[in-house]
Amino acid sequence: MSAEVETYRFSVEEFNKLGEAGIFDENDRVELLDGEIIVMSPIGSEHAATVLRIGWYFQQRLGEQVLTSTQNPTVIDEFSEPQPDLMLLKLKADFYKRAHPRPDDILLLVEVSDTTLGYDRGPKLRKYAECGVREVWIVNLKKAMIEQFCSPSLSEYAISQNYRRGESIALTAFREVTFQVDELIG
Repeated sequence: MSAEVETYRFSVEEFNKLGEAGIFDENDRVELLDGEIIVMSPIGSEHAATVLRIGWYFQQRLGEQVLTSTQNPTVIDEFSEPQPDLMLLKLKADFYKRAHPRPDDILLLVEVSDTTLGYDRGPKLRKYAECGVREVWIVNLKKAMIEQFCSPSLSEYAISQNYRRGESIALTAFREVTFQVDELIG
């Protein structure tokens, strides 16, 4: 006879208290997804350069229309506080000082993926859709392409499209502003 096991899901509040208590320090790369504490992979130089490059191009083209948040947390539900590589956020006078951004604040969420493609495309993308993040880009460094996901419903995105070198991509929030895949990936 096998015994049933029970697991404990951490809430965002409990997760943050662990950080305040010194269980995690600022150098620990962890995030909370669906109540589970996820240890994130170290950031390699190609990954870091891609995040910097994308952030720079976003700032150049979108300027004062958005806030660009790099590798900062977002609270997407009671049990999830991921740290995406980059987010374009609605302008807010206090720069989100009182609380981390929520799904309604996010115009675009970007995950740069080399070693974590399965996680980014799997549980993380499902959670983003479930919580109503309107648009997600997964920058697939291994295949040198950008996977765009729009129109969240339940636990998936109704629209997905891949963009490769030589093609351009636009955000749904700013359709008139386009980016070349080559310039974003490098």
